[in-house]
Amino acid sequence: MKLFVLLLSIAVFSGCSSQTPPPQKSSVNAVDGPAVAAAIQANYLDTRRNCGSESMPAFLCSGVLFRGTNESASYHSWNPVPGRTGVSFSYLRKDANFDHLAVGTDNGFILYPILESPTGKDHLQVLCSFPIDGYTWVRAQPGCGESTQYPGVSARCQSQGISTATQWKAHFDKGPSGANQNDVYAYVCSFDVRDQMNQLAAESFYQSLQAMHLVPVSLPHHYNELVLQAWAQNIPTRLPIQAFFYTDASGLKGARHDQWDFFRSTSGTFIPIIHMALPAAVTGNASFTYAPADQYCQPGATSCL
Repeated sequence: MKLFVLLLSIAVFSGCSSQTPPPQKSSVNAVDGPAVAAAIQANYLDTRRNCGSESMPAFLCSGVLFRGTNESASYHSWNPVPGRTGVSFSYLRKDANFDHLAVGTDNGFILYPILESPTGKDHLQVLCSFPIDGYTWVRAQPGCGESTQYPGVSARCQSQGISTATQWKAHFDKGPSGANQNDVYAYVCSFDVRDQMNQLAAESFYQSLQAMHLVPVSLPHHYNELVLQAWAQNIPTRLPIQAFFYTDASGLKGARHDQWDFFRSTSGTFIPIIHMALPAAVTGNASFTYAPADQYCQPGATSCL
């Protein structure tokens, strides 16, 4: 059965919210911050191969799917880049560890796994998964296929007959190395995890996670990259955002800004800020903690100035 059909009952759509800040009142949504941190921690430790069937990839029910963002007064951090049809995320799990984020990011937001998403939130579709940084800005939109630097060999993995982690590594080894090592991000292929993969979808995603373990330790960017289908602008109440996160002191400032911006843009919805401590080694553990002192807005409050 198609994944879309399996998930249709939980993909409930609601109306858009306005770009302009609404009044600081009513519609308060109090959230238990420690419980959110505990749920994210549990999802991180959940290393299941799929979510109950071969057509249901593990990102639907486990792991931590997040997007690194930058604080700005010119745009909302949860909006896609205008004109882009794909949005880049990373996926962190006990068996898919990395110790750093994309350059220039130390905060962002975490999405609920689709099968845990609250009623009334959009189902955001994952289109592909790169075991490493995919340099998606040099690829044809939405960012899953060929790059301008390496046409053909950088097309989606399955279109090249690559369906396992071992095959992906063999392809990787044929790519740029030495002084040109950084060009390998534009050379590698992505695993197709779209709905149309049907019974191959879950294994495709699992193989992308396994391929992460085969990348040389000398490669600078060890984080993976997942591309999601871009959603509409300015629909914060429809987005399945579970938490805002930060990884260091400078990131906390950005997370506080985003929490405040989301609160005022949704007439009082509180999204907790969680500290995400990345593992120091591949075999280590990430941790997710909630601290009242980190919050700019407070759960249950009717204003956040």
